Amino acid sequence: MHSLAYLARQPILDRDGKIFAYELLFRDSPTSDTAVIASDMLATAQVLENVLNNIGLPKLIGDHKAFVNCSRDMLLDNLFGLLNPRCFVLEVLEDVEVDDTLVKAVAHYHARGFEIALDDFIFNDEFLKRCAPLYPFISYVKMDLVENSDEDMANAAAFFKAKNIKILAEKVETKACFKKCLANGYDYFQGFFFAKPELVTGKKIDATSAAILRILLLLRTHPSLDELCDCLSKYGDVAANLLRFVNSDAQFRSQSIANVRDAIVWIGMRNIQEWLMLMLYARPEMGMTPQSSPLFQNASHRAKFLEILARVVSGTDNDLPAKAFMVGLISRMDALVGAPLENILTESTADDDIREALLQRSGRLGKLLQLADAVEQDDQPKILGLLKELNISSTLLNRCVNDAYTWAHEH
Repeated sequence: MHSLAYLARQPILDRDGKIFAYELLFRDSPTSDTAVIASDMLATAQVLENVLNNIGLPKLIGDHKAFVNCSRDMLLDNLFGLLNPRCFVLEVLEDVEVDDTLVKAVAHYHARGFEIALDDFIFNDEFLKRCAPLYPFISYVKMDLVENSDEDMANAAAFFKAKNIKILAEKVETKACFKKCLANGYDYFQGFFFAKPELVTGKKIDATSAAILRILLLLRTHPSLDELCDCLSKYGDVAANLLRFVNSDAQFRSQSIANVRDAIVWIGMRNIQEWLMLMLYARPEMGMTPQSSPLFQNASHRAKFLEILARVVSGTDNDLPAKAFMVGLISRMDALVGAPLENILTESTADDDIREALLQRSGRLGKLLQLADAVEQDDQPKILGLLKELNISSTLLNRCVNDAYTWAHEH
């Protein structure tokens, strides 16, 4: 029996900042130095099978596309022959030798309905000439901001758009880079710019968002109905929104719900948390529906991932999982409201260990947050070091990653 496969999943956004696809980075374990696609064909096939069977494609990508890296051997041996061409985009790696045999294989996949991408393209004469035979079959070209100059990025957009090829900017880490690529006509963007805010000096989190955070923290401690009612009664805006929400489908009941207690009973203790998370990430600053927001998906996934991890390392600290969930959720709040985390934590009721984890990445919670960052960025050396510090096995991390993907899909 094979162990569960590990993967990193990185979002690819469209020009509106919504998720278009995910790049799936397959590995035989989170501590391997090289991607599985660099190993032999049997190992690669086993990992693909494990990922698709154990996690399931809908849980990984929803109704989005999946970009996957392809070595020359994988393309020539028809490894992806059984995959759904409507779901997968095959990325031809930058170091693949382009000859008649490879062109024939790419043409075969194209004819079967697969979209093909050129990965890590460098806009110079050598790349342009070497890849020219593939252009008729290419749907996307991925341009790395680190490896290409600003001039090359602009010229590449014009060159490939003239060939009706979509162009994607990789390693877009700031809003300034995103706006520059947007102005140059890029179609898609990969990087964590969506989670790095343009901060407004002195701006604070609003009272409603702070209240939601307080209630969410209470919920992670499994409060009684009376305790939750008492907490909600302190925050009129949140309570009023809850009543509006539960009464929005009043046609299914004989009468409307008039008080917070009945509203909680109607919606259920579990569902109240999901509603609060949606409400938090649907604050006016978002400008989009929360479910389609990469910030919401990233924050909710990392919050659950940290909670699951914390259960593994918590020992006798029963509060650690609840605090880990909040650390994951709050860690994206600066990008949500455009305010520094220092200001957000001033307004919320965060404990000292939560504050230290978010501001300094210190303590056990801070180490867990560092691990979540490393997994999202597929930083293999960092993952390996943190697993040793936290005394977590790679198999256990695999399971935590997979469980978090499953939870995120179901919620």
